[in-house]
Amino acid sequence: MKNIMWLVTNMLRNMLLRNKRTLVLVIGLPIAGVLMSVLIYGNAGGTSVNIGVVNHDSTDITKDTVQFLKGLHKTNVKMLTDKEVDHEITSKKVDAVITFEKGFSDSVKANKPDHITITSIKGAEVTSFIKSYLYQYIDNISALNQAAEGDDAAFKQMYENYQKAPFHVSTHALEDKGTDQNIVKQTIGYLIMFMLFSAVNLSALITKEKEQRTYFRLLASPVSARQYVISNVITNMILLTLQVMITLVCITTLFHVDMNIPVWQLFFILVLFGLVAIGLSLVIIAFTESSKAANGLQTLIITPTCLLSGCFFPPEFMPDVMQKIADFLPQTWVLSTLKSVQQGADLSSLWLNISILLAFALVFFLLSIYKLNRNNTVQKFI
Repeated sequence: MKNIMWLVTNMLRNMLLRNKRTLVLVIGLPIAGVLMSVLIYGNAGGTSVNIGVVNHDSTDITKDTVQFLKGLHKTNVKMLTDKEVDHEITSKKVDAVITFEKGFSDSVKANKPDHITITSIKGAEVTSFIKSYLYQYIDNISALNQAAEGDDAAFKQMYENYQKAPFHVSTHALEDKGTDQNIVKQTIGYLIMFMLFSAVNLSALITKEKEQRTYFRLLASPVSARQYVISNVITNMILLTLQVMITLVCITTLFHVDMNIPVWQLFFILVLFGLVAIGLSLVIIAFTESSKAANGLQTLIITPTCLLSGCFFPPEFMPDVMQKIADFLPQTWVLSTLKSVQQGADLSSLWLNISILLAFALVFFLLSIYKLNRNNTVQKFI
């Protein structure tokens, strides 16, 4: 045990203090992954609509309609003249221009709203939003005139009461949980890939030290090959756990993202996947004879499997055949567990997912041990 602790301490010192590449993998990449996810999803639904208004119908109904537009949430209204319209639209200072022509209020009273045009170069994305609120407001005024049955005095009274009604429609911005969940899913997807690459790179130190003859000098000491491998696994697990902790701290503290899942549960799921990542890294090392071969094999395995399992985009976008293949990948079960917990499932009820991840880790470790034990050349060990 003393030898293992000495090896772990020495490995951590060399990796964190002397190896800048390891620092980038363990610390830099998780932060970059969170930042990328926030940039991708952070502004979803957060933009305002800028509306220009040209008023040629200076009546109370038209003025009140403009005030209604100004009161809409995330809507900025700017009064324009005819000469300013083209410049404001082409320079993208406004998303759309609403023109109230003379006779607008009369058409509303006649229950045939007209003399209004909406101009935009952004198409239905903007105009549909404006129409959904504006036309409903105009229809309400038309309904008042219809109820007055042509009596101008009665319409005027009802219209004044409508504008001065004790109740008002107010808008409130609701917190978009979906956006935060997307950020978490995307971040975890990136983290899964980073953990796999980090695990292989850390396990590849075994091969590199053999190539540099450092490994054989260690075996000349009281340190055994088995202790050396166990020390590498423990060191790898410590660094992957540190990677998970940095990611969770960035999500919750630095970017204030609501994960909709207890931190300890997500930590447990990711640490469990860390065992899978280390097991897979040992398999890659066991089946390769050089550090260059290990680097090439990790790229062939990690990138495609992360792509299929949905680390970069939802797996629903892929053909059914690809989705079925993804069911045999550990990354899929991590993301599936995360999704279930975010939707309210208790972690204890997901014993099948946890068991499958443990099974992946066990199979990878047993396969690597079997292969390493059968390697008899001086290029292999155990």
